[in-house]
Amino acid sequence: MTMANIQNKGTGAGGANTNANGLPYEEMTDLNTHIEVIKTNKNSTTIRFINYDTELEKPNGKNKLFKVLSEYLNENVEKGHGCKQPDECYINMKNKEIYIIEKKFQQTSGSVIEKLQTPEFKIWNYSQMFPDFTIVYVYCLSDYFKEHAKAELEYLKKKEISVFWGNSKTYKDDIIKFIVNYK
Repeated sequence: MTMANIQNKGTGAGGANTNANGLPYEEMTDLNTHIEVIKTNKNSTTIRFINYDTELEKPNGKNKLFKVLSEYLNENVEKGHGCKQPDECYINMKNKEIYIIEKKFQQTSGSVIEKLQTPEFKIWNYSQMFPDFTIVYVYCLSDYFKEHAKAELEYLKKKEISVFWGNSKTYKDDIIKFIVNYK
């Protein structure tokens, strides 16, 4: 899995090009290539990862998490910025776990790195909105962060926020094993 450098105006870090750069990365790292569909409804698809028995709900789009879990949503909690549309999400209804995969792509200096400093707030906010569920928040990052976000990566490790590298040949297998074996 590799992505050629994306050329754009300015630094290439985001802004007007956030969707142009981030969406191809999100598609490249999407786990749909490794799922077996059990059933589909309006807001979610019940899936199983290939070679695993665990059934999960996958919201049918970024804005469907709140519809899928509407009966569990604490309506008195305001949605924080950045907690409205996870990049990719899986829900283990049996174990009451929500796996939120936040995908960040960057190839030059810019402010995307600062988003790696926010997981505690997001976990707290999701936990308030869905008090019956454990929030498992993970990052899928492009290789740029390995050299340019060392302090942030150290922080994530200290806070036990898992990081997966989207360009890794084993990315999909690694993150799937993490989800189905989470304890």
